[in-house]
Amino acid sequence: MGIFDKIQSGTAAAVSITDKSTTIGENCTIDGDITFDKTIEIYGKISGTVKIAENCTKAMLVVKQSGVVEGDVFGDDVVIEGEIVGNVSSKNKITIKNSAFVSGNVYYDILDMHGGATVNGNLIRNKGKEPQKIGNDSKDSAVKLDIQSADSKSKEKLL
Repeated sequence: MGIFDKIQSGTAAAVSITDKSTTIGENCTIDGDITFDKTIEIYGKISGTVKIAENCTKAMLVVKQSGVVEGDVFGDDVVIEGEIVGNVSSKNKITIKNSAFVSGNVYYDILDMHGGATVNGNLIRNKGKEPQKIGNDSKDSAVKLDIQSADSKSKEKLL
């Protein structure tokens, strides 16, 4: 019985058709942005933004224990077991397992964080609102606001 016999069997085909998930393998490295629909499981490494498709209403992003994402992550339901270096944003729920490492802000509506997980960043609740859009525009505006407030403080001191 060879590998092709297993692929042609009815049970193997049925599992892949009904599951409708995408898997990024442990030996796979992707440089670039990914847009997903349904479920994506990341065992490998992605350097770029990973986000849910615009018209998708329900999708799950799972970063497995061996998975690494270097970039911002945006999904409906997000489960983190591995490493994310970037901001994480969710429309619904974020689960951060005890093996997880996140270096960035976490924007959530529902947060399930297990003991032992590491988050180096802020935890920011969406309160039912649309999650913060991830991108350089928000960072630039935050910097501009800080500069303006610093300028106004220095002017007040002079007066």
